[in-house]
Amino acid sequence: MSDLRGRATRNALSTGGAQAYRLLLQILSVVTLSRMLPPGDFGLMAMIAPMIAFVLLFGDLGLTQAVATAKSISPRQISAIFWINIAVAATLAVVLAALAPLAADFYGEPRLIGPMRVLAGTILLTALGGQHQGLIVRSMQFGRLAMIDMSAATAGFVAALIWASIAPSIWALVAQSVTASLVGVTGLWRVSRWRPDWSADIREASPLLRFGSGLMGFDLTNFLSRNLDNVIIGHSSGAAQLGYYDRAYKLLLFPLSQVNSPVGRVLVPMLARLRDDPERYRRVYLRTLQQLMLFTLPGVVFLLANAHSAIPTILGPQWQPSVAIFLWLGLAAIHQPISATTGWLFVSQQRGTEFAWWGLVIAITSIAAFLIGAPWGAVGVAAAYAISDLFIRAPIVWFWVGRRGPVRTRDLARLAAPNVLACTVMGFSQLFLTDKPISPWPLLDLAIRLPLAFAVAWGVLAIFPAGRAALLDLKHTALSLTNRAKEQTNRAS
Repeated sequence: MSDLRGRATRNALSTGGAQAYRLLLQILSVVTLSRMLPPGDFGLMAMIAPMIAFVLLFGDLGLTQAVATAKSISPRQISAIFWINIAVAATLAVVLAALAPLAADFYGEPRLIGPMRVLAGTILLTALGGQHQGLIVRSMQFGRLAMIDMSAATAGFVAALIWASIAPSIWALVAQSVTASLVGVTGLWRVSRWRPDWSADIREASPLLRFGSGLMGFDLTNFLSRNLDNVIIGHSSGAAQLGYYDRAYKLLLFPLSQVNSPVGRVLVPMLARLRDDPERYRRVYLRTLQQLMLFTLPGVVFLLANAHSAIPTILGPQWQPSVAIFLWLGLAAIHQPISATTGWLFVSQQRGTEFAWWGLVIAITSIAAFLIGAPWGAVGVAAAYAISDLFIRAPIVWFWVGRRGPVRTRDLARLAAPNVLACTVMGFSQLFLTDKPISPWPLLDLAIRLPLAFAVAWGVLAIFPAGRAALLDLKHTALSLTNRAKEQTNRAS
């Protein structure tokens, strides 16, 4: 266990700082660009995003994850997968560009045509780096991968900032996406020295294609549940309403995914190697999940308790209509720190078929909720989604993923209980202070309230033995990271 803990600590050191930077940059991007561009521009981008995401599913075929988690893989298999991805992605990019006028007619937005055709090119860029990313993950070079992500995000934000300053329009957001893709794929090729072999035999990739198809089955259904809300709101309510919805989502749920995604990228291959050691598997997963919850759940509850002041303060007064949407989506965000990680269990345990079936359940219940809420606009969609997510999907996935394997449903419940109680107390304390500002300046008031909120949540959590153990674990991890950082600094000097 000590070797694994040491590896986890080294990976955390390598990725933690870079990911913290990337998360802060994402928040800065949301705040800055929301003040520079009107809601309609974000709505237009949110109309295009589902179409790009849908095509990317078929461009990847689930093979990047297959390469990262396979027990063994040959260079010829990787080459075969690479050329399959390129062929599929190139075809889909051309098709998507050709369909741009139809998409514009569907939304009643002719302004979509140009941006959509340019963004279609990012599909091929993503495919060019897919297998390189899988190999980097497989070799556990997470520090380098984090630096690539950080560089791509920085370049994209700078490009958007420059464009928005010169000519505020949707093209600033297009420039952000294209620039990030270009920098990202360039970094992947520089870090991974693997190059595709022209003599690859496609038949050699069939085992990975079968596994990838199971993951793609989940990804396809998950896409429907994650993106049809944008399509429905954009079609029925227009770009401005979709813009309000998109910013509320980005401010609340997107940061959670930005935390979970890199952690999962580190953890899934590690868990896959521990499949034959259930006890170590369970400990590594639960320890990681608890550390995530120490930061994500209090942050979500803090934003919910202060939404009426936080939204106009952070995004600007023109985004006041996003508050109601934000509050409803907050219900869905409460359980996401746990539920969003259940995919790690399905994938690392090679439960691809179950993962696909679970994705179908998500799609059916989410789409039904979107359609039920659509007559009430973006707020109705957010409300219906949140209620179905908290009271239908969350209980199902907790039971499903925990009915077999090293991590059981009772493990998730035991871990969640003290964290939820602690954050409930913290949330009520924040509501009590709503009419009692600490500072006359709203932004400073929020900045002071945030550490106080974490202090209350962690203080209540410390009452429980499991909570004290989690906080001590956090302390030891922080000390280990600090000591290692000092060692690296001393070596560099």
